[in-house]
Parts: sequence; structure tokens; C-alpha cells
Amino acid sequence: MEEITPTKGLSKLASAAEMHRADELLCRSLRACTLSAVQKSGGGHIGSSLSLIEILYCLFYRFLRIDPLKPDDPNRDRFILSSCQGAVALFAVMQLRGFLPPCSLERFLAPGSELTMFPTTRIPGVEMTGGSLGHGIAFGIGTALSARRYGQSYLTVVLIGDGEMNEGSIWEAALAGSHLKLSNLLVIINRNRLQIDGPTESIMALEPLAEKWKSFGWNVQETDGHSPSNILRALDLARANAETSTSPQILIAHTTKGRGVSFMENCLDWHYRVPSEAEYEMAIKEVEACRCAGGQ
Repeated sequence: MEEITPTKGLSKLASAAEMHRADELLCRSLRACTLSAVQKSGGGHIGSSLSLIEILYCLFYRFLRIDPLKPDDPNRDRFILSSCQGAVALFAVMQLRGFLPPCSLERFLAPGSELTMFPTTRIPGVEMTGGSLGHGIAFGIGTALSARRYGQSYLTVVLIGDGEMNEGSIWEAALAGSHLKLSNLLVIINRNRLQIDGPTESIMALEPLAEKWKSFGWNVQETDGHSPSNILRALDLARANAETSTSPQILIAHTTKGRGVSFMENCLDWHYRVPSEAEYEMAIKEVEACRCAGGQ
């Protein structure tokens, strides 16, 4: 299947600096869309969503073999948002990518809207209805097994949260993925170190996280989850490993909750909170002024 993306032309840019600038502008736009949707709708998990912008951007614009004109193509890569608190960021990316009509985010949480608090399969391009945490890897194991059974080459990518790893079903799936030797399964961990009740290491310590996943038989990479160039290098390596390895793959993406807005960053209050009009204006000014890609 030919990969058709709105950023296909970016590969022809004259320099890495121009590519970096294009990444930066698109991520800035996605952050602004996310902030606007939460503020206008009166709901949404703003901290988690802002931490996922660069990851979702890289997946939907530069990596996944998907086509918004053919969202059910049997050869498409499968993307599963298990950490469904990032739904509003996902919707922002899907709108700009063409899976949703323009201005769809204006109907986020509106009565009768398909853009509910968590993603549902009513939306073209959404593979799994979210809500209850901990089930995305198991679902992804199913799609990866299907690819193997029917001789298809697509990659399954599952995005989970670090707090989500409190769920026992995550570790059951970790055992199964390794046992089944699903190298065509990639799990990305949004490692922002905060969950609804506090720091992950205070609620239920996860470290040494990389070593835990290695002990379950997974190939492990780590990256800066706010650097598109670093994320893409890791994703490209994961696709290459899918052809040569027999182990499922983990990418630990180190992120900051509330990324891009100084008074939201690493602040537990913004796990689920709607900014006031004044806070929204301050946040938008910061997003417009900051450079959201790479290590600032």
C-alpha cells in the first residue's frame, strides 16, 4: 500500500533545519487545537494530551502506513490508543491528518457527537473503543496475530500510559506477547511519571522499567518523547526489527505532563482540569511563543 500523508512533501525539504521547523509548527498547531477543544468543551484530560503531541504527530504524519481516504485498508498499520486520556490530542491529530472533517474538534463532547471523552470505533481510523485502561496491548496482540496468520506485513502500534501499568492485564499481555514472539507488535509507553493520584514512583514504583520489560522478553528502546527526530529514529528501528527479530518491542518515551505550557507542566492539578478564560489565553500565548519540538 502506498503511504499517502500530507507531509509527504516534507521529505523533499532542502535541509534538516527546515524539516525541524515544519515539525515544530505542526506540533504547535496541534497543542493549540488541544487546548482550545478542552477549554471550549469544558472537559478533557489536558495534561496527558499535551504530553502526547509529538508522539502522535510522528505516528500519524511520518510513520504509520495509513490513508485517511482508505481507513479500512486491510494492509494498513494498526494504531491503538490504550491510554485513552489522550483522546483529545488524538482527535486533533486525526482532524489535521484528514481522518476527521475540518472543525470536527468544535464538537468535542457535544451531545450526539462522535468525539466523546474517549475514542470509539465510530470514528474512521480508530481501531479500539477506549475507556477502561489496561486492555490495549491484549487487543494489539490480537491484531498482530491476525497479521501473522494471514501473511500481512502491517505493524501494530499500541500507546499506553505509565500509570496504566498498575493494571495487571498489562503484565499478562506482556507475557503473552513474548511467548507468541510477536515482533510485529510495538508498544509505546508515555513515561511522564504522573498519574491521577500522584507520581508513579510514589503510587506504585515502576523502575527499573526498561529492565522489567527486558526480563519479560521484549526488545526495549528509550527516547525523548518530545523530539520528533529521536522518536522517528526509534520507530524506524522498530519497523526494521519487526522483520529480523522474534521479540515484541517496547519504546519508552520520556515526556512531560502538560508539555508546552509552563504552569501545566508536571502539575498534578492538570490531569483533568479545564482552564479558565484567562488561563487559556496565557496557555495559547506560551504555545505560540515556544518551540515545542526537541529539547528546548
